[in-house]
Amino acid sequence: MTSPAVDTSSRLRTFTRLGFWFTLLIGFLLPWALMLGVDTWVHHVPFARAWRSFTLHLFAPGYNLFLVGVLTAIPFVVLAIVMLLHVGAIDSRKALIAHRRVLGLVSADLIMLIIAGWTHIMVLIYPDAQGALAYFYLPALLLLSLPIGYGIGRALAKVLLPRSTA
Repeated sequence: MTSPAVDTSSRLRTFTRLGFWFTLLIGFLLPWALMLGVDTWVHHVPFARAWRSFTLHLFAPGYNLFLVGVLTAIPFVVLAIVMLLHVGAIDSRKALIAHRRVLGLVSADLIMLIIAGWTHIMVLIYPDAQGALAYFYLPALLLLSLPIGYGIGRALAKVLLPRSTA
């Protein structure tokens, strides 16, 4: 039988690895998946034609969809590194602190996903020249929302996971 400290440590390591890779993949793939989705479902473009247009415009001047994806991914890379260092370095005997940190990071990830997704969808549905400027402000907005989301998650964790009196 395994001790609770070993079990908690194993779960923390698993969460840290999965959270790290999930955050990286979502950060890189979210804008491109939304571009294909909006073309397919909103603009009623067949998927094969939307995919062809996407691949043609990935590095094309004036479109630079690759740059849009990288700009969106930068804050998610920062979050993944914070997740790796913040949760991966905690002592497994401090389960309450670990759970609070995990809830804070998950909250930050969800808030960043909502902001990034909403921004991309609004720019893609209502395209204009000024709307594309949102892609340049998005990384700063996401980096500012990271500590705010973490704070909200930690506050929720304090309410939902009270300190044990034993």
